[in-house]
Amino acid sequence: MFEAEARIATIDSSRYLTEIAKAWVHTYPVRYDALTAEIELPGGQLIMTADGDSLSLRLVGTDHRRFDAAKEAVAKHVDRVAEHDTGVRCVWHEIS
Repeated sequence: MFEAEARIATIDSSRYLTEIAKAWVHTYPVRYDALTAEIELPGGQLIMTADGDSLSLRLVGTDHRRFDAAKEAVAKHVDRVAEHDTGVRCVWHEIS
């Protein structure tokens, strides 16, 4: 099993979460509200949590190649949502 986490410092965490979830709602199974989201990507399950000052992301998968592709796709979506927020980037940290 492969796991990675990212934490994005932003006061707009709920907006980020909602926009990212909406981007995939017609393509993959997605469950979300203003504070949490679960998205079943081909490379793994993405879990997002928004709090007052950050967005936490956790990705869990079993196939290394697909997992890496999912990490890249999520990072691109986060970076696109945050394009006007200086210094906001999605940086993954491997857990296992």
